[in-house]
Amino acid sequence: MNRILYLSILLLLSYNALKAQTVECFVLTAPETRLTEIKRLSVLDFSGEKGRQLTDYLIVELMKTDRGIKSISGGLFSAAKEGKTFQKGARTNLYSVVERDQIDKVLKEQNFSNSGIVDDAQATQIGKVLGIDAIISGSVSYTSKDEQSETTTYDLSGKASSVPCLKRTVTAEARIRIISVTTGLVIGVCSPKAEFYERKCGSERSGIQSAAAIANACYQDLAFKLANSFSPYFKNVKFEFEKIKTKEFKDKSKLALDYIESSDFDKAANIYKAILEADPYTAAAAYNLGCLNTIVGNYDEAYQYYKTAAEIDEAAFGQYVKKAEAQVEMNKILQAMGISIEKQGFESTTAALADKIKTRGNKSDRFDAREKPDGSSASVARIPGDTEFTVIKRDGDWYLIKLLGGKQGYINQTFVK
Repeated sequence: MNRILYLSILLLLSYNALKAQTVECFVLTAPETRLTEIKRLSVLDFSGEKGRQLTDYLIVELMKTDRGIKSISGGLFSAAKEGKTFQKGARTNLYSVVERDQIDKVLKEQNFSNSGIVDDAQATQIGKVLGIDAIISGSVSYTSKDEQSETTTYDLSGKASSVPCLKRTVTAEARIRIISVTTGLVIGVCSPKAEFYERKCGSERSGIQSAAAIANACYQDLAFKLANSFSPYFKNVKFEFEKIKTKEFKDKSKLALDYIESSDFDKAANIYKAILEADPYTAAAAYNLGCLNTIVGNYDEAYQYYKTAAEIDEAAFGQYVKKAEAQVEMNKILQAMGISIEKQGFESTTAALADKIKTRGNKSDRFDAREKPDGSSASVARIPGDTEFTVIKRDGDWYLIKLLGGKQGYINQTFVK
């Protein structure tokens, strides 16, 4: 193996070994243009070559409930992972969009052209007839550029030769205006650009896509950007959880990170809450609770936990307080636009810090839980195998465990994994 590659892999593995748990997921984000009073809109065909195609792409994007969520890289040695969000109630299909045949009918009746070229007064008139709040009109254009170059190839004998290559680049730009039907005023504008290229060499050059075909990819990207400019979208965010180094909580911290890895955030939060209750100066526990609450959309709670972490260790966690403040404000904007992220409660219990044991065997097995730490003592319950129990205390070879109905009993370590 190449020495540099080998060292790079070693450094990567060493870095991953030092990291705590990482969660990469999607959170709902407010758009730059906030149309809080708009619920129903229409999109005229964009003027310009293939303008109607961009209109179709934009409508599709506006109708998606999960716009922005996509597969994410699994890292150097892993396949891509399915993208997901943990925010309940979060969605991106904010507007009702008038069907095209209704628009075409009104345009024909009003003697207007569905080409994206209408003035503000005409747009307002169209909107009132359609019974909508806003109308979107605009234009799109693209340019292409071909570049010739050469690349060097080698045959089996090692002889080098030059091969001609062709690179075709397409750049597209869209321009939209969002006009309020009620006021006739422009309430939003956006002018995104998109660029894609294809490069082929040798005999494959004849198979290079046409500029119009490459423009399709540009238009899909433009539609995504246009929709995101005035409609909420999901953004990929990476959360780095901190290890808790306090010896007393080291094992529980590892368990919490395991829960996070399996997306069992409720159990992880219970552990961090219990740690924070036991030691209010554990900044990492407060910070991790801030991350967990952000992931599920509890922004007010996240802000309080980040603030607590920063009060304990400003240098390490102060930067997250301002971010949390911005998230609280963003959530208010989303609510004003008609989207409410469901609040998810993380129950607090000091039992989260208690030791756990798991019985041997399987669920069909039964073991005696004794009244006292003695094999001849009376049985208080017949408990199943392969089941986790909370330990109250240990007495030699016996564990005093919590049972159903508020009971407790002793089980010998022989029956514990």
